[in-house]
Amino acid sequence: MDIELSKLGQLALEAAQRGRDVITAAQREGGFAVRTKSSHRDLVTDVDTAAERAVTEFLRQHRPHDAILGEEGGQQEGSGNVRWIIDPIDGTANFAHGRADFAVAVAAEVDGIPAASSIIRPATGIWIACDETGAIVSGNGTPSVSATDELSAALVSVSVSISEERRPLTLSTLIRLIPEVQDFRRTGSTSCDLFDVATGALDAYVGIGTKPWDVAAGWAAVQAAGGRCLEFPVADGQTAYVLGTPGVAERAAALVEEHAAVFTATQNRTRQREAGRPVVATKAATSRSTTAAGGHKEAPPATAPGARPQPSFEAPQKGPRR
Repeated sequence: MDIELSKLGQLALEAAQRGRDVITAAQREGGFAVRTKSSHRDLVTDVDTAAERAVTEFLRQHRPHDAILGEEGGQQEGSGNVRWIIDPIDGTANFAHGRADFAVAVAAEVDGIPAASSIIRPATGIWIACDETGAIVSGNGTPSVSATDELSAALVSVSVSISEERRPLTLSTLIRLIPEVQDFRRTGSTSCDLFDVATGALDAYVGIGTKPWDVAAGWAAVQAAGGRCLEFPVADGQTAYVLGTPGVAERAAALVEEHAAVFTATQNRTRQREAGRPVVATKAATSRSTTAAGGHKEAPPATAPGARPQPSFEAPQKGPRR
């Protein structure tokens, strides 16, 4: 690598490599157990747990006092300001079905902000890694977000939630976006989508209710690659994430926020009718009056030449969003 990563960035890369090695070994040997968690759509394999264990053990050897949040293992408290967030296989359903869109994602959060990370896609061997200084590297040079600035020219990924409660909103958001963008893609792996945003193969990603282990590594990578990362509240206390090229992300976020407000108001009226209560007409509210300019939280600008903007990602300090 021509660019040298900081210790945190290098550890993120090496930790993700440990998870990759477990996955590729399991694929060579063939056969693994698959079971469900919260629903029939929420899968986990014994390879997920083994890969997370390998990543966790590596990080414990090198950073014994840091907190760790893993998708499968939950929260392990630490005594410092660094928390590692691990998704051992982001895209487990793809992995279980023999598809290639899955990834190992490891991020280091510093004071609650994703700062360094690595994403490795074992099926193809491609990878990216970044650190808290803004350095970003890959196996194919220095990644950068695309130059696309207009939503109508953008190739956008929309994550469709596996949650029965969130699925209608995410599907309707996709339908609302389709006429406004060039086209859309759905891989079934947020880390793969954000990998593509950071390397310019996608122009934006939209997710609602995305978990910290799904978005943290990609947040750091997209930020380091010159993209904009936005989060804002939408329906029923959920958080929307829009990451992409600066122009596309801002325009997509405005549309997603507006649609979520209309969708929620419509759902509320439907519930009132079903309950036999009088329907009260209310104006669809958004968070625009209480958030930053444009209505969305975003990274503040760099304070000095070469300084890395700090994202506004607000992953909980004690565990994943519920």
